[in-house]
Amino acid sequence: MSSKEYFQLVSDFARELTKGDISLPSFPEVVLRIRKLLEKDDVLIEQVSGAVSTDPVLVSRLLVFANSSHHNPAGVRIESLDVAISRLGFELVKNTAVSLAIKQIALAEQHKDIAPQMRAVWQRSMQLAAMSSVVAARKRGLDKETAFLCGLLHQVGKLYILTRSKDYPALLADPEQFDVLADDWHPKVGKSIVESWNFPDEVVRTLEPDEHLSDFTHEDATLVDVVYVAGQLLKFEDNDDDGAAVEALLSEPAATRIGIAPENLAGLRTAYNEKLSAVREALTT
Repeated sequence: MSSKEYFQLVSDFARELTKGDISLPSFPEVVLRIRKLLEKDDVLIEQVSGAVSTDPVLVSRLLVFANSSHHNPAGVRIESLDVAISRLGFELVKNTAVSLAIKQIALAEQHKDIAPQMRAVWQRSMQLAAMSSVVAARKRGLDKETAFLCGLLHQVGKLYILTRSKDYPALLADPEQFDVLADDWHPKVGKSIVESWNFPDEVVRTLEPDEHLSDFTHEDATLVDVVYVAGQLLKFEDNDDDGAAVEALLSEPAATRIGIAPENLAGLRTAYNEKLSAVREALTT
């Protein structure tokens, strides 16, 4: 890709961010209804079930999730949607709905010419969501389902960048250059998208962890800490590296605030693999 084309694409991103024109397709109506329902303090299972039942794919995924070994170790067969929702909890139901919506965006037919790249981002999103969930579970006061959602949404800016890069085939043909572009721009692009979807500020902040990480160890752990640490741990998983680099991460303030120590790593890895397996089982049709 020529420097002129690269500059043009970067200029386009800057202009779109300034104008607020960054957007992916809207979430399906069922996701919006579920989110709105769960904002109420007195919502009933029957109300959530009624909203979910309008989407057969979501119904089937929730039943698979509820019957998975991760959420149903006793193996008692669940066939009722109401029982499945009761077993999983409202937050997990919401996260499953959001997960399916992101998957549909990533694997949409109109993006078939960049399907491998879109699928790779989707797979990484599931990994980061699973790792964020198990990292958050290490610290009292952090909600693991909200952490899952943060991890799931963290890569959404890359989906947009991929769709915009279809007009620049030379960039897509150069994975190294594309990765540089995506790493530089996906946090701000993703933040704009997640804001447009009206997610809470605590979720939005995790899209730009470098902007919100603190160097002070005495502060309370945040979801920003969780997503940052989860992302770093995944890099070590990719490289099978448990050495000095991992020790350096665990000495960082974010990991210290969460309370992750070397003796926790084996259990954390086991929990991550179990969570990721359950998520893949539930979301793979």
